[in-house]
Amino acid sequence: MKKLSIITLSLLVFCSSCRKEEIVNFPDYDKDWFVLEDNPSDPADHAAYLFYSEFGIPVYYNDTIGSQERVDVWGNRYIHYETLTLNYSLGGLAAASASPVISSLTYCSKECVPAAIDYLREYIMPIIPSSIHIHSFLLVENMNSLSFGTNAFKGFNTLVIGKASQLPTMSEVQKKEFNGAVLRSTLSDFVINQGRFNTELERFYKVSRDLSTTKDLYGLYTYYLSSSYVTGLPAGTPINVNTVGFLSTDPSSTYYTPKTTWMDVNMYLEAILSQTHEEFVAKYGTYELIMTKYTIIKNILEESVL
Repeated sequence: MKKLSIITLSLLVFCSSCRKEEIVNFPDYDKDWFVLEDNPSDPADHAAYLFYSEFGIPVYYNDTIGSQERVDVWGNRYIHYETLTLNYSLGGLAAASASPVISSLTYCSKECVPAAIDYLREYIMPIIPSSIHIHSFLLVENMNSLSFGTNAFKGFNTLVIGKASQLPTMSEVQKKEFNGAVLRSTLSDFVINQGRFNTELERFYKVSRDLSTTKDLYGLYTYYLSSSYVTGLPAGTPINVNTVGFLSTDPSSTYYTPKTTWMDVNMYLEAILSQTHEEFVAKYGTYELIMTKYTIIKNILEESVL
């Protein structure tokens, strides 16, 4: 046993003496990747720099935003690629029933970037409250989110803007819908996850939940929207997604009510932010519970950020 211990110790000493000296100094490895430098010879990069100079927000058209040659602790050289974090959303908790992630995207062409940035400057920046922090914008051509469609999505350190090449030619109606989606994705975390409006949101959830004592109306298979389970509506009221207080079924499946409270709030946010009060009333004014929930969300927005 003693002889074995001596051999083991000798091997450790030998291996240690053969190992390269560890690298402990890593210059510029804490680089701020969200600082843009000008490139006047490239119209896309130059437009992004001018926007950054004006608002302090970088705009990218690729989710790989830089690279850097580095050396690991063993002295081996490698290339580090810095990428934007898209699939961790501050707009809601990831869940199997309503995952706030981008399922697919395609990059936009560099040629459309200057005009898309002009759209951000003219239509998006004026409507974003100064209290809301935007870490960066990522312009893409096509995107699809498992939570909210093709227009906008807020990830961990970027706000993804879809339809980059189409922005300059949108109709006024399309602009309202698009801008509402961007503003919804911007405000979602502030409204839902910061704890500022927990009391108001609990009242919002209860409007629909109080209609049934046996089933949670969130994530409910629409077949169960019947008098067997929904007992809180006035006699003679038809039972459907609208009369129980939802704007529609869940975006991911027409067979279910909104699958989470997070989804329900976001659906209201986007509807309110993309329509006037008169337009909303014209569409939903006959549904008492929808108007009750509308008032709660509208008051949150008016008292806090709009």
